[in-house]
Amino acid sequence: MQIALISDTHLAPNAPAFRANCDAARAWIAALAPDLTVHLGDITADAAKDPSHYAEALDAFAAWPTPLRFLPGNHDVGDNRDAARHGDDPPIDAARLARYQAAFGPDRWSLKAEGWTIVGLNAQLFGWDGPEQEDQFAWLEDVLAHADGPLGVMLHKPLFRDGPSDIERHHRYLPEAGRTRLLDLLRGHDLRFVLCGHTHQTRRCHLDGVEHVWAPSTAFLIPDRLQERIGDKIMGTMLLTLTPDAHRFTLVGPTGLTQRDLLDHAEVYPQLAGLGAVRLSPA
Repeated sequence: MQIALISDTHLAPNAPAFRANCDAARAWIAALAPDLTVHLGDITADAAKDPSHYAEALDAFAAWPTPLRFLPGNHDVGDNRDAARHGDDPPIDAARLARYQAAFGPDRWSLKAEGWTIVGLNAQLFGWDGPEQEDQFAWLEDVLAHADGPLGVMLHKPLFRDGPSDIERHHRYLPEAGRTRLLDLLRGHDLRFVLCGHTHQTRRCHLDGVEHVWAPSTAFLIPDRLQERIGDKIMGTMLLTLTPDAHRFTLVGPTGLTQRDLLDHAEVYPQLAGLGAVRLSPA
């Protein structure tokens, strides 16, 4: 099975450059004809604050050339409700989550293919002290109870920077308590990979037999003076190939996808105009 992976398209009516890159990814997927496409979140530039951005995204993904599944990002539903949230990102709430679900369907899902169980999670629910987080954990427990064979997890945010023992509180990663609880649930299963978007960088590392992969954005790169460089700052897409007992991630730079710098697109994120005084986190 082949799964095309796209992330952080940041679509909005006033972002034609980002739409052009999304269209380039679409053309690559149409030519490749994989079995499925998964979007790892931040579908929109800022629908959490401006729901009109959903219309542009829905138009971009209409009549997609493959079956398509989405996961929400912080710009789609709001950010985690823990103390690591910062800047002007609004927190996730029930209304934002409902708008996302009405536009793109379930915020979590699972599928079976080639003997694998693939789980897609809503990263923004972690740290929300309410029924929404508990519902996702209960749902995941049920999925794992019926999972045999290799397991892969997909979500918008990385679990951590360098390893499960990280205690850094940062908007880039899952809140520590939620991450610990998630890893406890996954322990004892044949977890092979954890895949995320969000960082606008690409990175691959292996920890305790698990491959942790950061997928790149199709929309823009964040320059070093705004964001720490941890992985490789390159834009593109990825292809995940599954066989009954193996997986492989391939980084792809689709023809026509242009490398773009966030600072060249202040029309999409007006806070860039006052960059010197702003704590900016578009990732």
